[in-house]
Amino acid sequence: MNVRFKILVSKPPSEDNLDSVKSAAKSLTNNKKSIKIQVAQEGEHYALITDFTMKDAAQYKVVDEIDKEFKFWIWNFGDYEDSIISFPK
Repeated sequence: MNVRFKILVSKPPSEDNLDSVKSAAKSLTNNKKSIKIQVAQEGEHYALITDFTMKDAAQYKVVDEIDKEFKFWIWNFGDYEDSIISFPK
């Protein structure tokens, strides 16, 4: 199953920020090679977009686990604005 976790921040992300989202994805993925991280500017915000795969499961069963894991790793993002979980095809 494909997962995308997007974090919106108000300043360009640091290397520590990128390392944190990668660590979160590593703890959830079933294939470390599937982890892709990109940064894009979206209006006045910056989006840290993390794509990775997990073993297939009902989305409602894993969404809380994904959110909890990422929140654990990004708790110190001082410029955090919002986050979005999606399951692209």
